[in-house]
Amino acid sequence: MTIGRYAVTTAAVLTLGIVAASADLLPQRVSGYEVFIGTPCTIDGQSATCDLQFAGWTTNGSPVAGGWRPYPGDGEGQWTATIDYKGNPKLGGRVVLLDGNFHLLFTNGKVLSGRVTGGTITWPASGQSSICGTEVAIVSMNVRYRVGATDTGVFRGCLHDLPFGSVLPPKIWGKLE
Repeated sequence: MTIGRYAVTTAAVLTLGIVAASADLLPQRVSGYEVFIGTPCTIDGQSATCDLQFAGWTTNGSPVAGGWRPYPGDGEGQWTATIDYKGNPKLGGRVVLLDGNFHLLFTNGKVLSGRVTGGTITWPASGQSSICGTEVAIVSMNVRYRVGATDTGVFRGCLHDLPFGSVLPPKIWGKLE
């Protein structure tokens, strides 16, 4: 009987520790680059692009004009993301995010990672502006946390990658919540 009470107390303390640890990791502002445009693939019988890759750094604190912040940001962490999508990136177009994963590694040893579970990237028409800027796409990505936080979240941000070749390397920035 006594062992049962200790087990419940230990479980409660561990659960509170996990919640406290995740509270200091979110929200998280990030900036970075698109480092690989992905490769053609087939997902559920449909043409798609697999393994689109991004990498960058954390930028907690107040956002700078335009939201993107140069390396090293706040110097507190690095991140990577790999995403599969369907559709064709183009001004005035939209792609649907299908799957992927992300990892943030902080200098204090903490980790925040999870799966991409859906979302969209939407570009304004040529010469037009979004809330992100002229010809800059809006990213809305749904995530399910696996390490460092629990439940689901969202990344809201901006991707400046079009017109193709005009922004090298393409820039991404936003906030993971």
